Amino acid sequence: MDWFRKFLDWFANIPKWWSGISKSQKLIIIMIAASVILAAVFLAIINAPKYVLLLTTKTEQDAGPVIQQLESLGIPYIVEAGNKILIPSNYNVYEVRMRLASAGVLGGSKRGFEILDETSLGATSFDKQVRYQIALQGELERTISTIQGVDSVRVVLTLPKYTYYVRGEMSEPRASVMVVMKPGQSLAKEQVVGIVSLVQGAVEGIKPENIKVVDQTGRDLSGLLNLDTSTALASTKMELKVNLENYYKQKIKAPLENVFGPGRVEVITDVKLNWEKIEKQITTYTAPNKKEGLVRSKETEQEYSTNQTSVGGPVGTESNIPPTTYETTSTGGQTTYQKSHEIVNYELNQIVENIVKNSEGEIENVTLSVIIDASSTVLERTPKDQVENLISSIIQKSVDANTPEGSVTYAIAFIPFSREVEESLYQQVQSMTELQKMRTRLVLLLLASILIFFATYLGLLQYRKVKARKLMMQRYKALQEEAQRTIEELTQEEIPAGAEEEALLEQLKAYLQQVAESAPEDVATVLKVWIAEKG
Repeated sequence: MDWFRKFLDWFANIPKWWSGISKSQKLIIIMIAASVILAAVFLAIINAPKYVLLLTTKTEQDAGPVIQQLESLGIPYIVEAGNKILIPSNYNVYEVRMRLASAGVLGGSKRGFEILDETSLGATSFDKQVRYQIALQGELERTISTIQGVDSVRVVLTLPKYTYYVRGEMSEPRASVMVVMKPGQSLAKEQVVGIVSLVQGAVEGIKPENIKVVDQTGRDLSGLLNLDTSTALASTKMELKVNLENYYKQKIKAPLENVFGPGRVEVITDVKLNWEKIEKQITTYTAPNKKEGLVRSKETEQEYSTNQTSVGGPVGTESNIPPTTYETTSTGGQTTYQKSHEIVNYELNQIVENIVKNSEGEIENVTLSVIIDASSTVLERTPKDQVENLISSIIQKSVDANTPEGSVTYAIAFIPFSREVEESLYQQVQSMTELQKMRTRLVLLLLASILIFFATYLGLLQYRKVKARKLMMQRYKALQEEAQRTIEELTQEEIPAGAEEEALLEQLKAYLQQVAESAPEDVATVLKVWIAEKG
């Protein structure tokens, strides 16, 4: 315990020791202590573990399995706002992500067909069907979530109830898809069609009209689609017509605008398409040739018989009453009978012709109306008839070559275009340009004024400094000369031996006190000069 008492005594003597040292020593000790503390804090900050972003989950529910898996792996983590999970930088982020993926927690709370691996002994057919439905919903949610702009998805399937022996009452499956988009994103029509096709391909027997797609605002996106085949076909026909009309419009308008100038040509197009489709089947039958025809069936019948004839007793009852007596019979001759019959059936000559005439999408008629601005300078230099013939030649060579002969009709008109909107727009642009120029000039003028002000102010300060310095030097020289004369006068006076220096100092002190009382500005000037020289 002696060391403890010595430590207490030393600790008690610290205030006395501190009061006994000088201020410079105290300052040095304080600076050393502050340096040590700062160095310790700096080293602690440097050696502190740095955390890097592992992943960001969409909801707190999705982050739960990830945190549990990190705890089981013994990896420290930090959770920040926005469901961000961070781990120390000394861990390999990609390796940790792979380990989480192998554990099946990166998919969040959405589980797919992997739940079918978790089987139980007492599961009924209904339980298996429910697990399959949940797994199918999870797989669809995972797949739809990969679409660009989609933040999260919720899929609800209503499937028929099947048992081993009886099928459920509801025969048609249905699906509802809730899509939550990222901020500023929206689903295009093609993406909605893709979602409907994806669900239709995954769920057996589902019809497109039984699939409902809704966004986070409650808008029915599937209702905006043309799922009916006839309606979709009509939409396609109209789209093809509009595309062809725009094609011919640009094909005529672009070269004419290069001649007459931009905005001086207008082309109105109308394309009539032929959607006729005729399918015919013609069957022709011709009589067969007996010598060359194809035998379908053949029936042959032949009959042949031979009879012997003999001569007996007289005809009647007498020859049959006993005692009977017969006359000797004699052979009378032989008869032969022969008959043949043949039936042959031939195949009919049948000719079947399938005639298909498909004119869907073919151009039937193209009507063009070309309007030229009559105020164009080209018309001033070129006769109108020549210009009209040139336009007709352009239309014939650029349009007639791709259409049936005689299907193109066109009309050309020269009408002055209204330039009111263009002129008003030009005036607005000019006024905006002038306003911008005025603002630029004002800003430049303001900057120039500020620069001139500061330059003038600095010049005046410098001029005052130079003038004041000259005045100080003049006063300094005058005082120096007067002090020199005073010293010379003092040295000429008779002063006792050994008291010359003290007398001189007393005289100078009296002189300086007199000068300070009479001309304090001169004394201040001398002090400024001395300070400037020492500095």
